[in-house]
Amino acid sequence: MPENNLKDRVAIVTGSGRGIGRAICLELAQKGCRVVAADILEKNALRVAEEIIAGGGEAMATGTNVSLNEQVQKMVNKAVARFGKLDILVNNAGITRDALLEKMTEEEWDTVINVNLKGAFLCIQAAATEMRRNRYGRIINFSSKGGAAGNVGQINYCASKTGIIGLTRAVAKEFGRYAAKEGADMTCNAILPGFIDTPMSEKIPEEIKKAFLNEIPLKRSGAPREIAKVVSFLASPGAGYLTGTTIGVDGGFFMGVGC
Repeated sequence: MPENNLKDRVAIVTGSGRGIGRAICLELAQKGCRVVAADILEKNALRVAEEIIAGGGEAMATGTNVSLNEQVQKMVNKAVARFGKLDILVNNAGITRDALLEKMTEEEWDTVINVNLKGAFLCIQAAATEMRRNRYGRIINFSSKGGAAGNVGQINYCASKTGIIGLTRAVAKEFGRYAAKEGADMTCNAILPGFIDTPMSEKIPEEIKKAFLNEIPLKRSGAPREIAKVVSFLASPGAGYLTGTTIGVDGGFFMGVGC
């Protein structure tokens, strides 16, 4: 079996309703994955699942707020009940609530941290037991080189995305113990996207977009499918010796920014 073959693997993708999350679901399904499309807006997740099924793949949808442990546990239980196991978790769900330091409310801070960082922790915690049972697991988290480097007006977002890098490395080390003691093939890595064409980026003023593009060595924005291709590799058996890493998919924009 080719090392990038994902046939009959089971994957949960959070924040799957549109943009990068949708692209990841479609890419994994194309590679043979059975996909659980999870989104806080269940109707959006259902639309993606239906798209996969219409294309001949296997999928289900679930409405999940990743910041709530009860809903996360329910998501994982539904995936296992439907498909019998869980192999891959893509922590793509994320939000912003921008404000300058002195104007940011405690609620804006808590909401972003709870979804972006606590949500990833809860999903990994719930998935790890099932992955140990299979002796196979791939966790793919989403950080941000821009966020980790620091952005004005995004203290909450930057803190959450820097936290994801530490979370990824710590989980990778814990998973490494299972490899040594139990023969489990379990890894945890993070992707750091650059300027990607998504519904969120469409809101950026045109003059700011042009300034961004001018600074990108490849002189273009990225497409969600280009992120999805990296996810599918990290999810595959062929990436079994890659863990605790942060991979920038940014056209070279943040070259030299240490994360």
